[in-house]
Amino acid sequence: RQLAVHVQGLHGNDLAKLLESGFDAASTNNASVPLVTPDILEILHGNSGQLKVRVTRIKNAKNYEVRYALLDANGTPGPWQNGGLHSGSRSQVSGGLTPGAVYQFQVRAGGGSTGYSDWSLAVSQRCM
Repeated sequence: RQLAVHVQGLHGNDLAKLLESGFDAASTNNASVPLVTPDILEILHGNSGQLKVRVTRIKNAKNYEVRYALLDANGTPGPWQNGGLHSGSRSQVSGGLTPGAVYQFQVRAGGGSTGYSDWSLAVSQRCM
């Protein structure tokens, strides 16, 4: 570290001279950026009345929020219900669902500079 500080003092902000010294340049940009919208990879059946949502892993996401809506006979979604806040992207379980009913799911990532990403595209699945 002392040598790096010495080299930086000699060459200032001249990137070419810094690289000639054998050191790599490091970014000082610590700006937080908005999170990318996750995609639902699949919805798996769990126990009766349970569906498991798997989503793409989003860099810098601290959690994933799931919501779901029951679809009526015309395929129109009802009001969105909170499916929980989950720390991982692998298996987000929503329980207490009605077997035989069709549900629509969305997910978003949390933890970026904007707080949350946009909601994903909706994916439908019949509960067993």
